[in-house]
Amino acid sequence: MVSEITKVSLASAFGISLEFYDFLIYGFLSGTIASLFFPSQNALVSLLYTFAAFATGFVGRPIGAILFGHLGDRIGRKYTLVFTITLMALAFLLTGLLPTYAQVGVLASILITVLRFLQGVSLGGEFGGGIVLTAEVSPPEKRAFYVGVAQSAQGFGPLLATGLIYIFGSIMSQDTFNSIGWRILFIIGAIIGVIGIIIRLKISESYIFKKYKDQNMVARIPLAEAFERYTRKILLGLAFVIGGTTITYATGVFASSYLQNIVKFTSIQASLILSIGYITLGIFIPIFGYLGDKIGRKPLMLATAIGSIAFVFPYFYLLNTRSFAVAVMAQVIAQLIQSFYAGSYAAMLTEMFPTKVRYTAVSFDYHTAVAAFGGTTPFIATFLIYETGYNLSPVFWGIAGMTVSLIAFIIAKETRGASISY
Repeated sequence: MVSEITKVSLASAFGISLEFYDFLIYGFLSGTIASLFFPSQNALVSLLYTFAAFATGFVGRPIGAILFGHLGDRIGRKYTLVFTITLMALAFLLTGLLPTYAQVGVLASILITVLRFLQGVSLGGEFGGGIVLTAEVSPPEKRAFYVGVAQSAQGFGPLLATGLIYIFGSIMSQDTFNSIGWRILFIIGAIIGVIGIIIRLKISESYIFKKYKDQNMVARIPLAEAFERYTRKILLGLAFVIGGTTITYATGVFASSYLQNIVKFTSIQASLILSIGYITLGIFIPIFGYLGDKIGRKPLMLATAIGSIAFVFPYFYLLNTRSFAVAVMAQVIAQLIQSFYAGSYAAMLTEMFPTKVRYTAVSFDYHTAVAAFGGTTPFIATFLIYETGYNLSPVFWGIAGMTVSLIAFIIAKETRGASISY
């Protein structure tokens, strides 16, 4: 019989996998979306419009974090998460059914941008709720491991995306893919969402939250209380996420476009390169989460920051060798470094805040940082290349983001084994 914590981890993983499936699909489809929804005489300008729409979707994330964080801290984690994944599935479905610019003109550009925004709102309640519920159900001595199981979806969600793109690229002509293939990829996201809804309806509410609610101890306005009493921790949590976000989106969404549009790999080659990297990420996140429960969160968080700063220039340099084998090696190393801290930093975020504001604070930190530094990373990286003509210029953005996180990791106090029943 499957344990409750295993079910909760998997339920949380579905939402996280959809988040990363979504951004990888959009990254891989950036060229297709640019031509279908933002046509221009200059392909790079079309790509900039496409990534601008991508960034617009991230405006909805902090809004969703505040809205669903409020609901999650007042009415409960479980049903808030059911609602968010339902909204995500609907946004996927509608995107897959959109008319193109050739059919309805600029209305197509507006509609895909609006759906990106709604997708962002729904995602705003996902990470915080899933990680908080997983952490609250987990035993303290295994918290980073189970959070890592949920976080492993960062690898397996994009892996599904890259795997499907590889299959579609192998069996479809480019014309067929541009006609219906991209639509099927979004509709599959909706199907994943429906499966996630079914699983979430079968899990239990957090007993820690239930105790607070039964005793009428929930915060009246969780966001206000979080900022009033825990401002320093909120700022610290924001800094935790900035570095990982810039590197994750640089080696994911932007890398998928970079490999095809700058380095000139085929879409099949690019999907294979990223797929192998994401297998590495998905496997090693729980392993290093387990290690984080043994030796502490900080050592692994520091290792990620230092490793990322050291490797971001070699990463883009190796991609530009145009060697498939070398690009695979670069992607594997980059994802291995990212896997060091995924379970530990997420567990530490939950351990920094009390139950009555935990959903709100974790969601706000994660999605505000992702909105500011994730949604803009593909656009900024593309713009840097456009302005400088230097294919390695995105490394400076990655280094700046991770330096902020390194400082925060140094300042943070270790939380391994801390009780979160307060």
